[in-house]
Amino acid sequence: MNYKLRLLFTSLVISTSIVSCSWRNSSETNDSSEIEKWKLGWRLIGSSWDKNYQLGEQQFDSLLRINGFIETKFLVTGLDILSELDKKEKIISILSKQDQRTLEEICSKELFTKKLTDIQICKSIAKDENVGNKALQIELIKMYINDQSVRDNILSEIISKYKLDEYELTKADAVSVDKMNRDRLKEIIREFGFPTRQLVGKDAMQGIFLIIQHSDMDTEWQKEQLTSIERAVKQGDMDGQSYAYLYDRIKINSGEKQLYGTQFKNVDPVNRKVELADTEDVENLDRRRMEVGMMPIHMYEQFMLKNLPK
Repeated sequence: MNYKLRLLFTSLVISTSIVSCSWRNSSETNDSSEIEKWKLGWRLIGSSWDKNYQLGEQQFDSLLRINGFIETKFLVTGLDILSELDKKEKIISILSKQDQRTLEEICSKELFTKKLTDIQICKSIAKDENVGNKALQIELIKMYINDQSVRDNILSEIISKYKLDEYELTKADAVSVDKMNRDRLKEIIREFGFPTRQLVGKDAMQGIFLIIQHSDMDTEWQKEQLTSIERAVKQGDMDGQSYAYLYDRIKINSGEKQLYGTQFKNVDPVNRKVELADTEDVENLDRRRMEVGMMPIHMYEQFMLKNLPK
């Protein structure tokens, strides 16, 4: 896969993981109504990406009428759409119906920390993330920033959030940064064990995942981290798609079939065509993608086509 396409995959991981929640238990995904709810939620996200807010509001209303749990990423997207339509009273009404844990998760999102800062229900529960090792958190955040800056993705929101405005972005190349990050992460794991969200926070955990994901020059070590990533997902320290992306990357790099449909082959930017890399049990692919919080495969393919470098 070429460099620009790898960057696109990385950007997609970051953009969708912002509002993702933890890995679903497979026993929770057997009901066909859950699958329909999941597809509707992703259509809602698609409408938000296309700035089709009127349609998005209709989809959000339909989602809210369905009984049962609604994933945080769908709730946040729907509330963001309502903010674009200047429907603050409706936002407050929906927030008032959420339980405390869901509220804490929603109100920690940038929608409410940067945009809708005057929503009282969120102001009353707003709190900074407490971590066990602040110094290690900041070190990992800087590694995360460097990982992305060499891939032409400046994490301005992260830099601002952690007050790192004076931090100088690395001038090294991607290969050198990946090696430095990988070597340092190995040392950190030897000293502290595999980090947890409680120890370093959710943003640092995202950085850890990307450092491992970009460790193709040490595939044995990269593969060894898969079990730790899986455990982190099940503990709620990382989102499910982190495991899916790493699992598929390892399988494809080993010449085997992927499981979650994250990787493509025969990418043709000129004719706007992509072909899914060899995949196990394609018939049940969407069910597996739902279990780890990913979008339906047809939507993923459309996303890829739309964002191919020209």
